[in-house]
Amino acid sequence: MKEVNYYSDLFKETVVKEVLDGFICKDEARRKYGIKGKTTVLNWIRKFDGNKSKSMNSRKNPSKSVKSIEELEAENARLKQELDVEQLRNRALNVMIDIAENQFKIPIRKKSGARQSKK
Repeated sequence: MKEVNYYSDLFKETVVKEVLDGFICKDEARRKYGIKGKTTVLNWIRKFDGNKSKSMNSRKNPSKSVKSIEELEAENARLKQELDVEQLRNRALNVMIDIAENQFKIPIRKKSGARQSKK
């Protein structure tokens, strides 16, 4: 039979606070405290971060700097450029598929709603 561990709310809040403050990640918390379930810490974060309990006031690590507006604008421009490249790539791939379908006279694109064959 599976062994079930019960943890106090105070213990859970302590673990969640360490994770949210950036001292350890979820996997490190599992190893450090011997928590068995892979999603246990995540569930605790959802539970206690959703309640905004008094002991969870300082969520962010003060040592992490906030990105400046210039950095955000530069990142936004970079992402827009990457999006343009990917849209162009997508168009090129669609043209290639159209050419291949016309040249070889076979359907390449999957029809919407098509069912997979059972093997």
